[in-house]
Amino acid sequence: MKHRLLSLVPIIMLAACGGSEPEGPIRVSVIGGPPTLVDPNRKAPDATQQALLGAVAEPLVTYDETGQVAPALAQRWIVTSDGLSAIFRLRRAAWSSGSEVTSQDVARRMRAMLAPASRNPLRIAFDSIEEINPTTPDVIEFRLTTPRPPLFELLAQPEAVMLSRSLEGTGPFRIAERQGDMLRLKPREAAPGGAPAAADHDIELRGERAARAIVRFTRGEADLVLGGTYADWPLIAFAKPQNRAVRLDPAEGLFGLLVQNADGFLADPIKRQALAMAIDRDAMLAALDAPGWTGVLAVLPQRYRSAADPALPLWAALDIAGRIEEARRRVAAWRAAHPEGVTVRLFLPDGPGSTLLYGRLAADWRRIGVETIRTGANEADLRLVDRVAPAGSALWYLATIACPARTACAEDAVAALDAARKSQSLAERGVQLATADRAIADAGFWVPLARPLRWSLVSPRLNLFKENARALHPLTRLHDERR
Repeated sequence: MKHRLLSLVPIIMLAACGGSEPEGPIRVSVIGGPPTLVDPNRKAPDATQQALLGAVAEPLVTYDETGQVAPALAQRWIVTSDGLSAIFRLRRAAWSSGSEVTSQDVARRMRAMLAPASRNPLRIAFDSIEEINPTTPDVIEFRLTTPRPPLFELLAQPEAVMLSRSLEGTGPFRIAERQGDMLRLKPREAAPGGAPAAADHDIELRGERAARAIVRFTRGEADLVLGGTYADWPLIAFAKPQNRAVRLDPAEGLFGLLVQNADGFLADPIKRQALAMAIDRDAMLAALDAPGWTGVLAVLPQRYRSAADPALPLWAALDIAGRIEEARRRVAAWRAAHPEGVTVRLFLPDGPGSTLLYGRLAADWRRIGVETIRTGANEADLRLVDRVAPAGSALWYLATIACPARTACAEDAVAALDAARKSQSLAERGVQLATADRAIADAGFWVPLARPLRWSLVSPRLNLFKENARALHPLTRLHDERR
């Protein structure tokens, strides 16, 4: 991997003198696979597929360029005074085939999204939706089990777009043509009597490896690079784009290691906690050198609706020297009864950032007597989780990591989360969320490291681009010629 990274340096450095064209289609490179249309209910989309979904289809509501909820397929909505019902009025819209979109279409799509067989990444987060009732052709009601959940944030996600049975969308773009690995998207015309077209520019969309996307941008052949993570961040240091081009989102979410094989040394929560204790998060973050990136020790970034502050592990009161000493003691106690030593298998995705992260983790664990082997995802004892939260929801954070595998499950947390979902009051729900948070911290299946790192490269032409906590950047809200 080091040789591969160094081999990219001359290419990236030579490319770093380019500029962006001020006119013409907006050229977008997303770090990921090719731009293909997928059904999120059947397959979780990657970053490129998310961008395409958000371009050719609409959710009920969307995010504006600042990350605030704005109208999309729903032109307006109300929440009842008790917070247990959200009612949406649809704007006049048509599928790409020309047939009109109705509330029955929205109800069908939402029910499929929430079905037990759905693979939609948002399914567990929509737990508060109890009933979906289309009341008139352009009005739909969601009955909720708990008052005012973060419903609108979830509905604005690309995975929540409305699609017909044949995967037709309602815009704001349509796929005009494919040229090799690039899709050209053109603005859809407004439906007769409907709202004005949401987009006024063409998009050239491609998905590719980070190195190619960075080279394309620095040569002036792309206006925007999306989908950057910690895994590819070191390439930025080699490319040296203009400082104003590099944009980091204040992303909220999960970035840490999840135990998925709790056998042997990892069967004991005391021993699992030793791995988390031994990590020097400041040194880890310094190795990757991303501005503003900070380490964390808790699952939740804030209370949200929990009845308690985010739960910290009991060892958090120790300084780093004390943590290392205590971790050594715990490992030594194990090795006294198991002379074969301790080795853990770790999965990290490809990329130079992962190489740096692996080096730091392996060094930190070696000094407490634990060896580390980097393996594939299926063979690993621990795997990296790097996910941006779709909403400010304690339930999403806790449910995502409470039970990663049959043999690695915080049963007390699972029970508390189930009780939280069934709670009839916000107070009771808050107590159960706090119980689950504490149980996860004590179980040691989750090794918190930091919050997700998300970066983009943005040309000055894109004067509407704004960083936001969801790291979502709709392709309709990038450029305003009037500014």
